[in-house]
This record gives sequence, C-alpha cells and structure tokens, in this order.
Amino acid sequence: MVTLLVEKCDLLKDAILKQNRNRSCIKRNIENIAEFKSYVDEILFRQEYDILLKDDSFFQFERNMRGDQIVYKYVFMQNPLIKISFDDYCKKYQIDLEYEDIDCIKDIYNEDESEEVCKMLNFPLYIRYDVDDRGYIPNLHSYSHLHIGVSEDIRIPVSKILSPPAFVNLVIKMVYPSNWKHIISASLNDSKIYDFKRLCEKLPDKFWNSCELRDVFLT
Repeated sequence: MVTLLVEKCDLLKDAILKQNRNRSCIKRNIENIAEFKSYVDEILFRQEYDILLKDDSFFQFERNMRGDQIVYKYVFMQNPLIKISFDDYCKKYQIDLEYEDIDCIKDIYNEDESEEVCKMLNFPLYIRYDVDDRGYIPNLHSYSHLHIGVSEDIRIPVSKILSPPAFVNLVIKMVYPSNWKHIISASLNDSKIYDFKRLCEKLPDKFWNSCELRDVFLT
C-alpha cells in the first residue's frame, strides 16, 4: 500500500521493502547541513532505504520487539540537493529561448542529473515517528510521537499508532503539496489511497490517559 500511494503521487523511484535488515536507520544528533548531506549520501550508496523518491529523498520503516512491547520507527529524510528550475537552468547556461528549440532544451534539462544543475537546501526536512515505551512520561514524552526536525525535544503526541501508509500520507501532503493536489480529487473516495486513519491502531490504555487528552496532539 505504501508503494501504491507513492506511485500514485508520481514520486516513486525505487522500493526495497525488507524486514529485519541491518542498516544505519534513525541517525540522531545531526548538527549541520554537511553532516545531513553526508548521511543521506551514505544511505543512498548503501541502498538502506525502503522507499526512494524521484528527488532521492527517502523513507525508512522499522518494527522490532523489545520484550513484550513493539517498537516502531519511521523516518523521512529530504535530499538537500535539489535540481534548479528550468528558468534558472536557462539563465545559468545563458540559453535564449527565442532562438533555441524549447522542447530540445527541456529534454536536455530533464536528463541532466549532475550536481552542477542542483542547489543545496538550507533547511532540508527530517521527519521521524516513534512508538516506544522506554522513557514514557505522560504530557512530556508520549508513547507515540512525531519529530519534525533534528531536535530530540520536539515531540508531537499522536493518539494512535500510525501505519507506514499514514506516515507517508502525512509527509507527502506537507512536503510535496503539488503532487498531493494532483491526485486528491480522484482519490478521496478510494480507501486504498486515502482512508489510512481507519487502519491506525488504538494505543494501549496504559500509554494514553485522560491527562494526555487535554494536551495538543495528532490523531
């Protein structure tokens, strides 16, 4: 279902969905853009992603047991190296479209994947979702929570256990709004594409209490 959603949004480049494989998933304490880029490059080189997008951003999913508790970790990392626009490409190479074959130039632009036609994002997105009983403290460290950015102190409580499709859905809506808008009208009534919330599991009662219901949370 995850692959189908990404494919429907015209974002899928590759998928390697394997269980229990060794990889350097969920790196923490990324301190600067150079380290962020280095980590992304390492993941891409080792093919340690589960879903690779056309811009070489990627998703990783992990589900493991710790004693009698299931631990979930999902990650989205945005590739900080993005391709410049077609207009900027023409300016860079001083292409005068009044005298050039536009379709031919666009074909060259589309096929050019060199770093020379890319720019570095100052603030690439790092989104991580955790479900972990270790360190659980109501209203402080929720059992199910979402991180946006590399700071460990940003934790948005989530009142359900997100499925991988629900996490992917959330990321695509936030990071690739034009792709999402393209399919949303045709997919609102398609349960395979849109109705992910219904498939998310309820949290165990011992990890979601009345105090947390008074807090701000995602559901």
